[in-house]
Amino acid sequence: MNKKKVIIALIIVVAVFILVERMANSGVVPSFLHPTKKYAIWSFLVGGLSAISLIIGAICGIVFNPKPKLTASLTAFGAGALLAALSVELIAPTVMSIVGQIPTPGQDKLDHSHAMFTMISLLVGCIAGGLLFYGGDELINSKGGYKRKVSTLIGHLKFTKSPSVESNNLEGADVMQAHEEEHKKEEHSGGPMAIWLGLLIDGIPESFVIGAGFLGLLAGKLASGADPAFADLLPYTLIAGLFLSNFPEALSSSVGMKKQGLSSGKILLLWGSMVLIISIGSVVGYFLGSEIPHEYLIGIEGVAAGAMLTMIAQTMIPEAVHIGGHKVVGLSTLIGFLSAVAFKLLEV
Repeated sequence: MNKKKVIIALIIVVAVFILVERMANSGVVPSFLHPTKKYAIWSFLVGGLSAISLIIGAICGIVFNPKPKLTASLTAFGAGALLAALSVELIAPTVMSIVGQIPTPGQDKLDHSHAMFTMISLLVGCIAGGLLFYGGDELINSKGGYKRKVSTLIGHLKFTKSPSVESNNLEGADVMQAHEEEHKKEEHSGGPMAIWLGLLIDGIPESFVIGAGFLGLLAGKLASGADPAFADLLPYTLIAGLFLSNFPEALSSSVGMKKQGLSSGKILLLWGSMVLIISIGSVVGYFLGSEIPHEYLIGIEGVAAGAMLTMIAQTMIPEAVHIGGHKVVGLSTLIGFLSAVAFKLLEV
C-alpha cells in the first residue's frame, strides 16, 4: 500500500465519521428507534470519536516514519492528556461528591457511611485496575508483545541481560539501534498478534469509561428536563485526553509493527478493529452503567483509572524517555495535560 492510497483511506475514514456524526447531531435517527437505542448509537459514536486518532496515528507512522524526538514529544504529550482525562473526569468528580457527603455537626451519619463505601469502592477499583494491566502486560510481553514499544522492548532486554543493552541509561540512537536489532529476530512468530492483544488491554478500560461518562452526562440532562443534542453529551476532557493519547500510541506502535514486517494494510486493519472494539465497548459501558448500582459503577471506573495510570507510568513515560531523552518529556507532558484540561471549557 503506497502513501497515496494510505492518505486516500484516511480521508475516506474521516469523511464517513464526520457524516455519521452530523446525522446524529441533527437528529436524523430513524423514528422507530427507541430513545435508548438512539443514545446507544450516540455512545458508539462517542467511542469512535475518541479512538479514530488510532487510525490517524497509524497512517502517520506508516507514511512519515517520524524521528525519535518527535515521537517522544508526542508520546509524552499524550501521557499528559491521559493524566488530565483520568484525574478530571474519573477521580475528581467522585472525590468531590464524597467530600460533599461527609457530615457536618447534626447531619445524618448515613451519608458518611455511603461516602466511605463509595471511596473504598474507588480505591479498590484503582488497585484492581493497576494489577489487571500489570498482569496482562506481563503475559503479553512473554508472548512476544514486548516488541510493540521501545520501552517494553528495552525492559525485556534488560531483564534477560541481552548484550544489546549494556547500560541502564540508554537513550535515543542507542535504544533505537537495539530496537532495530531485536525486530530482525524471528524468535516470536506470534509477535504481531501479541502486539494487538497488548494494545487491546490498553483500550478496553478506556472504552467502558467513555460509555459511563456519556451516561452520566445523559442522566444529568434528562433529569433537568432537557432534550439533549449529541454535542451536549460529549465528555470533552475525557475524549480529548483519549484522542490525544491514542494518536502517539498508534504512531509509535505502527512504526514497530512495520519493522516486524507487517504490511500497511494489516497494520491499518488491526487499528481499525481496535476502533470498532472501543466503540462497541463504549456501548457496553453505557448499558452496564445504567443497570448496576452507583457504588459499583464507581468501582469499575476506578478499575479503568488504575489501568490507565499504570499504563502511563509503565509504558508511555518510559517510552518517551527511552526514544527521545529526558529533556523532551517534562514540558511535553505538561502541555498535554493543560491541553486536555482546557477542553473542559467546552462544557461550561
